[in-house]
Parts: sequence; structure tokens; C-alpha cells
Amino acid sequence: MQRPLRFFFAAALLGLGFASAQAATLVASYSFNDTLAANQAGKPSLVSVDPLGLNSFETAVVNGASQRVFHWNGSGATPTNNAGLRLDATGLVSYDNYSVEMTFEFLEASAFGGGWRRIIDTQNRQSDNGFYVEPGNRLQVYDVVTGSTIFTTPGFHNVILTNFVVGGVREVKAYLDGHLELVSDTDQLNLDNASNPGHLLHFFLDNVAGPAQQEFADGRIAALSIYDGVVIPSAIPEPETYALLLVGLAAVGAAARRRARRNTPKLG
Repeated sequence: MQRPLRFFFAAALLGLGFASAQAATLVASYSFNDTLAANQAGKPSLVSVDPLGLNSFETAVVNGASQRVFHWNGSGATPTNNAGLRLDATGLVSYDNYSVEMTFEFLEASAFGGGWRRIIDTQNRQSDNGFYVEPGNRLQVYDVVTGSTIFTTPGFHNVILTNFVVGGVREVKAYLDGHLELVSDTDQLNLDNASNPGHLLHFFLDNVAGPAQQEFADGRIAALSIYDGVVIPSAIPEPETYALLLVGLAAVGAAARRRARRNTPKLG
């Protein structure tokens, strides 16, 4: 039986690494369709941190499609007026071996924090250390390592953070829209640190103790997934790889057409 050309196209894409490879187990995901409950039964719900009473669900265009999202809306002038999300990760993941994948946007630069915008806090908001977009609009694990690709604002982006510690080897990686942005051997993102006995993940909320307490910006989130283990997104091909793909697909198409002509019986 002849396979349709879309089979060869899919096979070519897989051969070039378009499919995601995940050395991890999805434990909880959140779609923000007017609820902060997990998509999986028995998993913890997100908690809306909303000191000003302004957080809401709304509709946005995400990657070309209209969908419901969660809009966090607070103030950076006072850290206790930051808005965002909180998740109790107790028993949910290995505290030093987990991944977080998010699709979100910041709607503004940090009005009071010099352009810094907190993404994830693992220190129960007791430390300036954490995962940010820095004033140059690049991902950063402060104050350890900085990415290179511009994080545009506004605009939805896919961000993956992985934290891995096994046998004395430790590694943090962050990806922006599928591209590896930073690698570090820091362990500051472990969830079982002394400042965080409740194993909390805070999203978009800056610290309320220590220095630099105004690094906050409003934004919207469309998807959040939590994994036990390390998620490894596949590489996105460079432009010359796309060209080779197109040449290869054209050759596959031509071969398929030749086979079809040979297999078509003559009339008369």
C-alpha cells in the first residue's frame, strides 16, 4: 500500500529532531480555562496570590489561537502587593530533580525594579536569588548565568526550566522557545532549601525579604506543566537545515510520483 506524502513529511521532521524528547514524567498541568485546578485528578491546584483583587481569567491570542488565560495583576511598588501564582510541590516532584514548562507573557517591564521581572522563586520569597527576565530582556538565573536571546514584551513565549542534582552532579538549564539559553551548576533552585520548608513554587512573585524587592511585572499565563525529572526539548533546525529538508521532501515527492506512474495500469 502506498503511504501518503504527509507520512514522508512527518518522518523527515522526526529525523531532524522536531519531536520533543522528555526524560521526565508529567505530574501536573494547568490550562487556565477559568480554573486553577490541575488537569490531573488528585494533583494540587494553583493558588492565586491576589492582594489587590485584580487577578482574572480572560481570552487572549496565543500562538495564533484564541484561548482562555490567567491574568495576574498587582503592583511592584510594594512586594506584598505583587500578584501571581503559588503551588505547593510537597510530594509532587523530586525536590532537586524537576522541570517547569510555561507559556506566558509579561505585559510590561518592571516599573519599579529596573527592568527585572521574576519568573520563578524557590526560596519562599526570602531571597533575591531566582529565575528572571533581566533588564536586557534575557533569561537569567540570578546572579549566576544569563541567556542570549531577547525575551520580547509583550508576547507569549514558551519557557522551560530544569533543575537536576544526582550523585553530586548538579545542573540548571533554561530554554526559550525551544532554544537552550543557559546552563549552570547552581543548586539554588532546589525546592528543599532552608528558606522553603513548605516546598513552594512561586510564579511571578518577587521576594519580600532581602534586597531588591520590586522586581515584578503584570502578565498572562496560558499553560503550565510540572515534571518529575528533566525535560529536554528538541533542537530547532537552522535555516540551512530547513533548506535541506525541503530538498529532501521534493526528492521524496518526485520518487512517490514516479512509483505511482509505474503502478498505474495502461488503458487500451
